[in-house]
Amino acid sequence: MPKRTHEEALQTKKQIMDAAVALFSVKGYEKTTLSDVARAAGVTRGAIYWHFENKGELLIELMQHLAKDKDLVESLLQAAKENEFDPLGCIRKWLYAHGSSSAMQLFVSEMSKIVNSILLGINGEEELYYRMDELVRSRVYYLKEGIKNAIRRRQLPADVDVDLAAEAINLMLLGFTQVVRRNKGFWTLNRYYRLVDACLISLASIKRDNLHY
Repeated sequence: MPKRTHEEALQTKKQIMDAAVALFSVKGYEKTTLSDVARAAGVTRGAIYWHFENKGELLIELMQHLAKDKDLVESLLQAAKENEFDPLGCIRKWLYAHGSSSAMQLFVSEMSKIVNSILLGINGEEELYYRMDELVRSRVYYLKEGIKNAIRRRQLPADVDVDLAAEAINLMLLGFTQVVRRNKGFWTLNRYYRLVDACLISLASIKRDNLHY
């Protein structure tokens, strides 16, 4: 019986998240209420509050789930582990995952636009902004740890500037996602892989003693 109850709870949570994606995509985050989500999911508001503290928590967990589903998380976490023997390969795999068709669909989706508007402070959701910003900062942290591991494994020179190398990767990724939003058909998978490979090769030249401002 407990196992069945757990499975039912997971199914209810999935119904809620599926309904939220559909409603956020059509009505937008601000205009969608938890009552709307409950009605669309066929559950009570109490069932929603059992799984999520509020609408903001629902959105955050939803984006984390979508990112994990597109393999936009695991490889980066693996790169940051000290016992990983190929951290640079894990970073490459993480970046490659952003070029998949399913990931690009996520980048051009209404859900992605909602997150961007929150991070830009457009909709005034201050508390949600800080939560989203925290997730972004955690990604940067794991990326830096992955780069440090690559240095320890001698995949990168010891004098690589970790902060600037992470910034270079993030800017490449940001530029790619912006271009995809404007013109998805421009990027083939092979073209994107070449961009990633060039970016990772260039990390070796981003040295702490070569900075001139």
